[in-house]
Amino acid sequence: MSSSVSKGRTMQNRLKPSTDTMISIQDLSKGFERENLFESVNLVIHPKDKIAFVGKNGSGKTTFFNCLAGKESFEGRIHVSEIKISLMEQEQNFTNLDKTFGEYLNDKKKKLEERKKDLEKDIGNPEIYENEEKFNSLMDEYNLLLTDVSINTEQDSTKEILKELKIGKDLLNQKIKNLSGGQKTKLRLAECLSKKANLYLLDEPTNNLDLMTREWLENYINANIENLIVISHDRYFLNKVVEKVWDLENKQIKGWKYKFNEYLDRKKKHLLDLEKEYKDTMKKKNKLLESAKEKRQWAAVSRSRKLRILADRLERDAEKLEADNPHDFLKDIHIGFNSKHLHNCTIFRLEEVEKKFEGVLFKDVNQEIEFGEKVCIVGENGTGKSTLLKMMVGEVQPSKGDLYRRKDVKIGYFDQELETIDREQTVMEFFVNETGKTEEKLISTLLRYGFEKESFDKKIKQLSGGEKGRLNILRITLEKNNVLVLDEPTNNLDIYLVESLEKALKEFEGTIVFVSHDRSFVDNVATRILQIKDKKVSSFKGNYSEYLEFKERNC
Repeated sequence: MSSSVSKGRTMQNRLKPSTDTMISIQDLSKGFERENLFESVNLVIHPKDKIAFVGKNGSGKTTFFNCLAGKESFEGRIHVSEIKISLMEQEQNFTNLDKTFGEYLNDKKKKLEERKKDLEKDIGNPEIYENEEKFNSLMDEYNLLLTDVSINTEQDSTKEILKELKIGKDLLNQKIKNLSGGQKTKLRLAECLSKKANLYLLDEPTNNLDLMTREWLENYINANIENLIVISHDRYFLNKVVEKVWDLENKQIKGWKYKFNEYLDRKKKHLLDLEKEYKDTMKKKNKLLESAKEKRQWAAVSRSRKLRILADRLERDAEKLEADNPHDFLKDIHIGFNSKHLHNCTIFRLEEVEKKFEGVLFKDVNQEIEFGEKVCIVGENGTGKSTLLKMMVGEVQPSKGDLYRRKDVKIGYFDQELETIDREQTVMEFFVNETGKTEEKLISTLLRYGFEKESFDKKIKQLSGGEKGRLNILRITLEKNNVLVLDEPTNNLDIYLVESLEKALKEFEGTIVFVSHDRSFVDNVATRILQIKDKKVSSFKGNYSEYLEFKERNC
């Protein structure tokens, strides 16, 4: 290593955090092009911190993780003690990867080694060495890169985690792009958790995981991990594993020293207080401006210099009054599902239903779903939950048996990947075709659902998971359905939108059949549970928590 790097490491040692601090973040800013995602962030990570990192989709949470792990350049300083960091790979990096898991791990290690050499070369550049700000920034990035355990560790222990996650060797030899969403999440988790690190950065670790695997992950974290920061929209999971919350809002990160549910309550109260303060301030400001206008009119009539001076002073006083406008953060998306009421009747009836693909998914299914029921289908990944939903909407037929569907029902179907529509359409083209409305009339609706104007011309196939979710929900709200069939409707939605969706579904008078791995969502919406296990479908009256209590009592 060059003498410049050696000197830099000496400087870094003088700046490293105290014994009760793992990482010290000072004036951290990061943006793309001219727009900052976050700026002037000052935070400290202490030993045994378990932190939920929340914020709207696209606000910069994953980018912040990449800065913390030395994978992104940044402005400001990040001082680390002698620790190792394990970062769970970003979900989109796994979407269409034309490699096996082993090939991916080897490539990743190679890229880290190359980045390390590039940084050493840059640090040794005399121009950089003489520029203290650039030199310190590069040294921070270099030392953060050294915390990445991928550079120094073999991946043998990954197999043990994969075994616990029920990932077999056959899947490890398949290309990642051919795996299911749940299998990809398990690979991302296995790579991260199998490393011996001091701090774990988990980016959406529960996405596409079934309920049983989420419970395994909670237990694993609580038993084996002392320090973590986790990005997740799963409220139940966060309540189980974190003690603090970081909230990325308006380019700032605010720390809350509360468990997640208490944070949500306090955050809502805080925003309501801000709203009251803002309204009171605007009321005072408008009153001063009205008085100034009146004084200026009188001054013009009477040619009074004293009144003109008074009007100027009132306007200056009004301009001094400032308050944060919480409107963007209080503005919930109002979701309302149109429905036509049906008298008590059977909506779906399954008689001796069996479904086969390569093998039998489920068989001998005899179930009825009545009007007004809210039924959640649960089971491990691969047991046929989505297939059962597709059978109910008529996209898939039973291999054996009969599925009766009431003829006069109108079904709204939430399909995660939007497979039933033309994904070459733009967002605006889709809604014009769906509704028959003009673009001008649709703009306010799309903006209200969180679509930025730049996304109106994006093709549906290019949308992020969160954008697809919002499009799906909006599409269904514009229809008049008395039955909703929803496949993982909360995936990739932020917490506030999930709460709005919950409220709308609880108020919906029709029938809902859905699959979800979000236990808080299931608890708040479901009135009955259908479990697929051992190729059988069993029924339980109640929500998920009541179902678990019943299982524990009868073990």
